[in-house]
Amino acid sequence: MTIRAALLEGSGLLGKAGPDTPFLDAALLLAHVLDFSRTRLLAAMPEELPAEKFEKFMALVKRRVSGEAVAYIIREKEFFGHSFYVDYRVLVPRPETELLVEHAIEVLENAGKSGTEAAICHDAFCGSGCVGLSIARKCPGIKMGLSDKSLDALEVCKINAKKLFGQDHHIGISFGNILAAAPGGLALVTANPPYVEASFVDEMEKAGSLEPRLALDGGAAGLDLYPSIAKEAFKKLNHNGSLLLEIGDKQSGFVKAILEEAGFIKLKLVKDMAGIDRLVMGTKP
Repeated sequence: MTIRAALLEGSGLLGKAGPDTPFLDAALLLAHVLDFSRTRLLAAMPEELPAEKFEKFMALVKRRVSGEAVAYIIREKEFFGHSFYVDYRVLVPRPETELLVEHAIEVLENAGKSGTEAAICHDAFCGSGCVGLSIARKCPGIKMGLSDKSLDALEVCKINAKKLFGQDHHIGISFGNILAAAPGGLALVTANPPYVEASFVDEMEKAGSLEPRLALDGGAAGLDLYPSIAKEAFKKLNHNGSLLLEIGDKQSGFVKAILEEAGFIKLKLVKDMAGIDRLVMGTKP
């Protein structure tokens, strides 16, 4: 059997099972089995696939058919141009979360142009570290700290810090709920907190989701953590410091009001590629 034939068989099974991107999923799984890049895999389509490799590939396809995320199967997810290690201890990074990174970088670049000194930044609810570490990679002059109240998630974050910055990195990774681990004098706070409604998390778990509930469940309306985040961020940010928050569907009005009540000004909403409000941004006066 050729690699092309194996991909067609695997993607066919996935297509019947329901994943939105059956060929891409199959290609990622087979590339993992062969230890190929996706480019190398596509170039090798006419080549023969050893029987034992095909068996391993189909075993992974069956795991995907059962609902397991590709990222959990291959222990890898690309985010903002970098490869992050992921497993069941953290959420799988979503493409829409790249907006948080993009706008954080824009804020820092604008601050740099105004002549401010090196910025101290903090990413709360860091999970795999995809947000904070991506910002730090793009803005090497900042002092970046990351925190989470999940010790398991912090272990994954440390793996990714070493992966992106090397063994002797100076990224601060700390245990702490909300912003308890963050210092004062911050120029920027980013957070992608749990914002999924508890009832929907229940449905996800019944459907076989393996993602950690702690990183998803934001209470009855998904808004439980935003008032505390806004209050703590306001205390720890410098004047003209910025707070950037990812939000869920239909939460923008509520979160914007929470930030306004906490004292933030210059409030801004940012839509994702689907036209949904995905970020709320505010500035401490």
